[in-house]
Amino acid sequence: MRFLRVQGGYFLNESLVAKWDVAMRNDPPHRDDWSQGDAAAHYWEWLDEEQQLAFLDWLVYELSHTDGGWQHKRDLEEILHAGGSEWKVGDRGGNPGLEKRVPQGVADAVDAVIANSATAGALLSEAWHAAFGRNPDPEEAYEKAIKAVEEAGAELVLPMNPKATLGTMIAAVRDQGDWRLPLESASAVGAPLEMMKSLWEGQESRHGGNGYRKPTPAEAEAAVLLAVPLVQFFTAGLLARPTPPVATE
Repeated sequence: MRFLRVQGGYFLNESLVAKWDVAMRNDPPHRDDWSQGDAAAHYWEWLDEEQQLAFLDWLVYELSHTDGGWQHKRDLEEILHAGGSEWKVGDRGGNPGLEKRVPQGVADAVDAVIANSATAGALLSEAWHAAFGRNPDPEEAYEKAIKAVEEAGAELVLPMNPKATLGTMIAAVRDQGDWRLPLESASAVGAPLEMMKSLWEGQESRHGGNGYRKPTPAEAEAAVLLAVPLVQFFTAGLLARPTPPVATE
């Protein structure tokens, strides 16, 4: 099958197919009748759509740990892009695998924030993978999105409170009243404060009893995309209080 071909042959070879079979306990039919050159094509056609996606997700991880794997991952990404797939080859925070395709500018911005935000970036990477990865976990994604913002901003907003949450951060930013983005606007804090409130109040899984509800995939994706600029605002010092004037004698 042409989908599995790359320059110089197949990147799905017998050893990879066998390794996947062992991991998934698969038993492809007529395996003994396949020739070495056609094994990949036969195998791909034997899988259903869900198995194909699972196989590709696993394959991206395997290729990340082989010599020349970067080239094969690039080839696979070109094939997925050319075919208009909703999936792409992703690799954030050491988590290689398939993830949902977002506009390239958004992906680049997320990569930059993750790379430059230390622990908050690591949490944001985990949130992104849980929201957009092949096996999404909306509850995990939403929780890690909030934790990323807390890690980025809690010590700045409430330096004397080691147990600060996004909820207490919101109250402090509102009550302190002098947090600003570097914009010529008296209400320059309004947008990020509303983003923080939306992120915090939208997590219904924080509540016990009758108020408990897991977030939907769409809610988790929105939460992660809200967290990205908030982490950037704090870690880059864009959302800040005015520096007190230096006392002079």
